[in-house]
Amino acid sequence: MSTTRELFALYSLLDDPQASVQTAVRERILVMGEDAVQGLRELTSVHGNLHQEVVRELINEIRRSAALRRVGREFDGPEQPVDLEEAAFILAKFGFPEINTAIYQRRLDDMAADIRVLAGGRAAPLDIFMKLRSYLFSDLGFIGNREDYYNPNNSYLNKVIDYRKGIPITLSVLMLVLAHRLGIKLHGIGMPMHFLVQYDDGSRMFFVDAFNSGIIITRDQCRLMLSSSGIRLTPEMLTPVTIRDVIERMWRNLYLAYQQQGEGEEAARVGEILSFINPDFKVNNTMDEDPDDEEDEDF
Repeated sequence: MSTTRELFALYSLLDDPQASVQTAVRERILVMGEDAVQGLRELTSVHGNLHQEVVRELINEIRRSAALRRVGREFDGPEQPVDLEEAAFILAKFGFPEINTAIYQRRLDDMAADIRVLAGGRAAPLDIFMKLRSYLFSDLGFIGNREDYYNPNNSYLNKVIDYRKGIPITLSVLMLVLAHRLGIKLHGIGMPMHFLVQYDDGSRMFFVDAFNSGIIITRDQCRLMLSSSGIRLTPEMLTPVTIRDVIERMWRNLYLAYQQQGEGEEAARVGEILSFINPDFKVNNTMDEDPDDEEDEDF
């Protein structure tokens, strides 16, 4: 039996009078996992939202269990190396379990190929990086989403690629995964309130603000950015963070975005993933990056 036919048969039994049948049907759908999500949504729509609540619960359980399983593999022990792109797409699959992440990875491959062509075959690393900046922020028009900052979609890399809008950390992650394809070493800088990217080739070092169209900023400008929020810059605030730190911050921002939107159930599901990544995770009510803290910036 094909997956589509099997899913249709299972869907029709979701309200079977026998509880044992209903239980067996739900367990089988959960085993099918993300392959069932799109079909369930389509069946619910075609049948006038029949079984809508049950389907919603099933999809949420599929999302939760799949994310926990993937995070468990990626974060298997404190010494386990974490792949930034893989971990970012784990988060994306949590929000959109039906997406084919390979399609987005091919889009990233195509972006990197375009940048190589534009930079030229003999370009130095700094020239390639500058072309990456102009390509993303001038040619393609990626930009910080100030108008809808707390939209959870800003935390999902697939949606950032689709809509070319995001928050500081997701736009920075986009730069980081493209730089990796291009053989350029960049670092994530987990500054309070505002995530940055650092370029450092041993002879030149500067910071890049992906949220503000990829502008280059200095240490003094970072200090001014924080002082406008009453924060004193310390050296460790501009120290590169680990990939684990980046991913935890992405999940944390998603958690707080759902809180800001009043979506408590979604926030709770994200909180469960966060507690797995960092057992010391504590609930708070302030997003890591806040556009209101940038209003007085002059750079």
